[in-house]
Amino acid sequence: MTDVTKVSVTATAETAVKKLKKAEIGIYDCKKDGAKFTFFVKDKHLKKVFAIFSNPCYNIKVAKESRRGRLLKSVINRVGLIVGALAFIAIAAFSNAFVLKIEVDGSGSYLSPEIKRIVYESGAKEFKLFKGFDTPAATGKILALPQVTFCNIEKKGSILRVDVQVDEEHSAKAVRTPLVSDRDGVVKNIVAICGTAVVSIGAQVKKGDTLISAVTYAGEQEVESIAVGYAELECREKCEYFAPQESDENLRLAYSSVQLYADEILTRSHTVKSTEGGVIYVIDFTYLHKLSINIK
Repeated sequence: MTDVTKVSVTATAETAVKKLKKAEIGIYDCKKDGAKFTFFVKDKHLKKVFAIFSNPCYNIKVAKESRRGRLLKSVINRVGLIVGALAFIAIAAFSNAFVLKIEVDGSGSYLSPEIKRIVYESGAKEFKLFKGFDTPAATGKILALPQVTFCNIEKKGSILRVDVQVDEEHSAKAVRTPLVSDRDGVVKNIVAICGTAVVSIGAQVKKGDTLISAVTYAGEQEVESIAVGYAELECREKCEYFAPQESDENLRLAYSSVQLYADEILTRSHTVKSTEGGVIYVIDFTYLHKLSINIK
């Protein structure tokens, strides 16, 4: 039987059997062991047996638990372990549903601020549920960054890992300063691939003004980044061209001379003034000047 427990009591066999019989409790495999009397009793009567021999003089104890009792005790002893394991599984499953950290690795890790901005825009963010993240869109945008040759986005547990590799020749040469205007002009176009454009189209800028800063924004938080992009400025200059006399051919040559200053001339006008030995063509012209940073 699996539901009988062995009990040991300090008493004579006659006294023990008489008390148990009076209480109508069946016993099995009775043995006399010196001053002790041992017997097996069903688990359902165990409390009653201990009550019968509650007097300290009887010195009663369980000599061997029943199989069912041992199994129950084993389960009880393991309840903490089982609950802990279930809690661990629940916590792990819960945490895996969130993104707790975003890591950017690889030779393109210097682009981390811009890469995280792209990841945020694509639907993933620290301490938020990982759902609705557009992996293909994020991968495509990251691959469009300058010199990026490889991108792999993978979620491991609660960590979103972004492995980005770039052309090593250019990663070593990445400039970590802002794009600054090298002359006066009017902004005709500005494109900030990384960093933040701090001027808008139509703005008048001076030499030394910042055009693209080496910072980006995650929500309202400013994050250090690198400046990657370009700007086009409309600039104005004046030059002089000497000719022995005024003529259509000399005017053509005077206009052509401004190509020495810029490749893309926007407007030209001129005045002529006399000088010793000929004339001077004074050419006023505007041209398009392009500046870039971290773009080959």
